[in-house]
Amino acid sequence: MRERAKKIAEKITRDSFPLLEGKRVFIIVTWFRFYALSVWIPPCLRFIVISNRTKNFNDDEMTGLIAHELSHQERYLSMGTIKYILFAIRFVFSRKVQAFEEKATDRLTIEKGYGRYIYEISKLSKADPNHKKINPNYLTPEEIKGYAEELGKW
Repeated sequence: MRERAKKIAEKITRDSFPLLEGKRVFIIVTWFRFYALSVWIPPCLRFIVISNRTKNFNDDEMTGLIAHELSHQERYLSMGTIKYILFAIRFVFSRKVQAFEEKATDRLTIEKGYGRYIYEISKLSKADPNHKKINPNYLTPEEIKGYAEELGKW
């Protein structure tokens, strides 16, 4: 599963994330309640943790998941170290900051051309009881489709 995720991440990075080219992003697969998590430990340690709960995701679903997590990494890189550290502290303690970050990351993922992919993930997440509390932090399937159509990327 890790090798599959790594190959998908490499392709997505090459195709859509030029800012991340040359930045090593470690993919870790382990038990995790949610589907994935993205972390940057400045100055150069970048991790995407993927839950083994996603082992049955098809390639499109995995692509959407990884594109979303790479969008987080690009956003972190754009913040710079000091702003990222301050952001990370606020993210841990504030639902409002979490919601802002997740929705902004969804929008970036759509702008990169992965709207249909995260649309599928959003439908899965909405049906997942483990995601009940975090679902309001993300764009809804309808919002994803609407934004992608608005950009001409549906």
